Amino acid sequence: MDYTFTISNAHTHFIEISIQENVVDYLTVSLQLPCWRPGRYELGDFAKNVKNFKVLDDKGNTLSFEKTTKDKWEINTENANAIKVSYLYYANELNAGSTFLDDNQLYVNPINCCMYIESAIDKQCKVTLDLPEDYRVATSMRRHKKDAVFMVDDFHELVDSPFICSSTIQSYSYESCGTTFHLCFQGEVKPDEKLLIADFKKFTDYQIEKFDGFPVKDYYFLFQITPYSSYHGVEHQKSTVILLGPSYAVFKNRYDSLLGISSHELYHTWNVKTIRPFDMLPYAYNKENYTHMGYVTEGVTTYMGDRLLYESEVFSLKQYFKELETLLTRHFHNDGRKHYSVAESSFDTWLDGYVPGIPGRKVSIYVEGALIALICDARIRMSTNNDFSLHTALKKLYSGTAELSGYDRNSYQLLLEKISGTSFKDIFEGLIYGKKDFSPFLKEAFDFWGWSYETCLSKDALFRYGIKALWINGTFKVSSILEGSSADYSGLVVDDKIHSINGYKLNNDINQWLDYFSNEQIVLSFERSGLLKRISLKPVNDAQYYTYKMLENE
Repeated sequence: MDYTFTISNAHTHFIEISIQENVVDYLTVSLQLPCWRPGRYELGDFAKNVKNFKVLDDKGNTLSFEKTTKDKWEINTENANAIKVSYLYYANELNAGSTFLDDNQLYVNPINCCMYIESAIDKQCKVTLDLPEDYRVATSMRRHKKDAVFMVDDFHELVDSPFICSSTIQSYSYESCGTTFHLCFQGEVKPDEKLLIADFKKFTDYQIEKFDGFPVKDYYFLFQITPYSSYHGVEHQKSTVILLGPSYAVFKNRYDSLLGISSHELYHTWNVKTIRPFDMLPYAYNKENYTHMGYVTEGVTTYMGDRLLYESEVFSLKQYFKELETLLTRHFHNDGRKHYSVAESSFDTWLDGYVPGIPGRKVSIYVEGALIALICDARIRMSTNNDFSLHTALKKLYSGTAELSGYDRNSYQLLLEKISGTSFKDIFEGLIYGKKDFSPFLKEAFDFWGWSYETCLSKDALFRYGIKALWINGTFKVSSILEGSSADYSGLVVDDKIHSINGYKLNNDINQWLDYFSNEQIVLSFERSGLLKRISLKPVNDAQYYTYKMLENE
């Protein structure tokens, strides 16, 4: 199939896309647009961005079509030898998995906007880019004879090959174990080339060493740098797109974030892009791809992304402890751990996995999965006197090439048990498919490394009462209430808007007033569904939003 992308009026954010394909001997052809993108396990419904869909035959005649589902078009091709489908795609969202067009760049994730014919999904695809003369292209797709023409082996590779087209791309490269790694920056940023390449080469060399090979010969880090705060990454077989900002902080106080997300996404080259749950072999682009295995796909990757930075000495122990403290905080601050397992939450990413959802319903496959991976890693090392680790398990799952290999719950558990020579039944039944307390498992894991964590009273008075709130339009809007806390027992709920304490109007100073009246009765005045209400806060109890500090044992 041949795809052409044209820019006519970039300021409108509409990309002109056309698809040409031979249809001899077909009476009808169905064109399907994906409804989700790998790496984000929720429906995207990209068809809502399509308009002016039309079809011509090889003689220029208009062909009739019918839309048979929200994202499938059935075309009458009875008298046609070939078809040319054209449509406009609205591209006005910039993130690591989106498609975006403005006066500065054309950025495309083909999974958002490229349709396919099911019977032709394995055919070679050609991509032609009609671009301004000064635009350069950053992509893992291989160039054809012309600068703006690219080839991919099939539709699967096409939708796994994002590209950025701009006149302002900054590019750098380094070599690691026979692979060339390209670092391409789009947006306002001043890279520290020497620091960047030194650190990236360190963790890249180390990751490849752990797998004893890399599945591709060229790999692209595609960075979208924004002037505002942002953080997002999406994995691909031969590349990753990473969104990060603000520009002035990327090589200063956000540099750890740049390293962390880059290490995470690189690890996905093996874990997900070549090692994947059987549930997703292959991807089905037209429907949900349910799996309980998010604790491996994202959990192991989240754990390994930071762990490998520490083991490769890119991160100090202090930097690594900071990441572990974040995981502990997010884990213990989420009441969902008492109500829904990480396996169930993985299945339900398709339902509400990327939004807060109702209070305390679910957990994060990234957070819980990372802590479970840490626990599993420690158990393997402990049981084998450090001869083997979770690295060993993932390496055994890797085929050694770009060929896909799969696993399920049973095969993954058996693999861990075979490597370690000990049972993982308590972890799988208690932590992964159950709702047991992580604390004793974490203590055992940290003890093995000579570490521990300290539970500390928060300096934030709101946290001590079990409240999280945001200062919005002159009130504190409650975003979370911890189960069993003072606020919970007092009757405060999510979305309440707190106006005053003991009659004193708040001015983004709720913690100061709570501290001031800590030894007195505290009366909150707030708004709920348009009604003004008052409650008396019950005394602080043990159910609080604590903070957590990692320690080296003496």
